[in-house]
Amino acid sequence: MQLQWAGEEYILEELNDEVNGLKKTGISYSTEVMYWTGYVYRYWHYYTGECSHEIYKTADAETMNERWPGFHTFDVEMAIDDLKEIYTLKCNKKNHL
Repeated sequence: MQLQWAGEEYILEELNDEVNGLKKTGISYSTEVMYWTGYVYRYWHYYTGECSHEIYKTADAETMNERWPGFHTFDVEMAIDDLKEIYTLKCNKKNHL
């Protein structure tokens, strides 16, 4: 049995050709924001042990995009702690309404 590996870019290009163009939907974020977000999410898991679903519920893509201008300069643990605190404050505010 021979294993063959194809990178995600190649696979997406092939799929794009096969369906005569993939539809673009949703919001697009900058490469810098996406790189930082991915790094923070991965570090977050190792730092807290939380699963991806819980991390994304706490800080979704929109939140990460909004917070990137200031937070990307923070120590990653500080950014995570602040993101968790913001989420907690939002939840508490909703419960008081």
